[in-house]
Amino acid sequence: MHIDADTRRDLNVIAAWANAVSDVVRAAAERSVGITGNGPAALVAIVADPGMSIDELRRVLNLTHPGAVRLVDRLVENGWVRREQGFGRAVCLKATAAGRRAERRLAAAREAAVRDLLAGIGEQDIHAIAELVEPVFGAVIDDVDAMRRLCRLCDRNVCAECPAETAG
Repeated sequence: MHIDADTRRDLNVIAAWANAVSDVVRAAAERSVGITGNGPAALVAIVADPGMSIDELRRVLNLTHPGAVRLVDRLVENGWVRREQGFGRAVCLKATAAGRRAERRLAAAREAAVRDLLAGIGEQDIHAIAELVEPVFGAVIDDVDAMRRLCRLCDRNVCAECPAETAG
C-alpha cells in the first residue's frame, strides 16, 4: 500500500503528539510523588489491583523479577505499599493509606498536565479525539497484562466503563 506525503506527515505528527502526551504525563507523575521511572506506574497498579503479586507487577511494567522486587522495596520504604503473604511463596502487594493518598496526588497531577497540554483545544475537540483513539486500544490489548500496561497511569476512578477493558 502506498502512503502519500500528507499521510506520512500526519502519522509523524500523531507520533510526536503521542510523545508529548507521554512526556508531560510521566513528568507530572514523577513530580507529584517524588519518584522516577516505573515507581509512579507501580503505585497506580497496586492501588488499582490490591493483592497483585510481584510477578503480576513485573509483567505489567515489563521488568525483571529482581527489578520489580527493588521497585517494591522503594515503595515499601516510602510507606506506600506493604507486602502480605499470599498463597504458597507468592507475596501480595497492598497500598497503605499513605500510598493511596500519593496515588490521588499523582492522578490529579496527571489530569492537570494533560489539561494544560490540551488547553488550546476546545472541549468538543477533546471529546472527538478521545472517540477517535479509543478503537486503537483493541489493537494493543490482547490480555489483562496489556490492559494494565496501557492503563498504568490511569485514574481508575474516572471511567465508569474502562475503554481498555472493553477493547481487549
